[in-house]
Amino acid sequence: MLYPERLDAVLKTLAGWKQRVVLAPERVTRLVRSGMPPTKRGRACRQADSPLKGLKNTEFHLEAPAAGSVKLAADFTDWEKSPLDLIQSEDGVWFAIVPLLPGRYAYRFIVDGQWCDDPHPAQHRANPFGTTDGIVNVT
Repeated sequence: MLYPERLDAVLKTLAGWKQRVVLAPERVTRLVRSGMPPTKRGRACRQADSPLKGLKNTEFHLEAPAAGSVKLAADFTDWEKSPLDLIQSEDGVWFAIVPLLPGRYAYRFIVDGQWCDDPHPAQHRANPFGTTDGIVNVT
C-alpha cells in the first residue's frame, strides 16, 4: 500500500529522475481522476498514462506466516527511505506486484523491522553489509 506522502518520491521518474516508477498505472489514473474537474478528467487520464507505458508487473513474495509485517526495500524504493508494504495472503505468503520499467533491480525484505534475504531469489549479489540482495531482471 502506498501512502499519499510517498507519492512524490514514487513519481520522481515522471519528473525526469533516474528512479523507477513504483505505482500501478490504475492507481495513477485514479489519483488523477479524483483531483481533476469532470470536464478535464479524460484529457488528464490520457496524459497520465503516456509516461507509464513499458511498465511490467513484477511480483515479489516471501513466505513468512508468523510475521506481523513485511516490507520490500529496493533500489527503486530508495531502500529503507520508502519501502513498500507487502500484503499477506491466507497461506502466510506476503506479496506485492510492482510495475517496473525494464532493467535490473536489487531488493531485500524487512520482516518485523529486521532486514531479511530472499531465500529463493532468481539471482543474488553480495552487498556491503555482509548479506545478499536479491536481483530481479525485468524485460
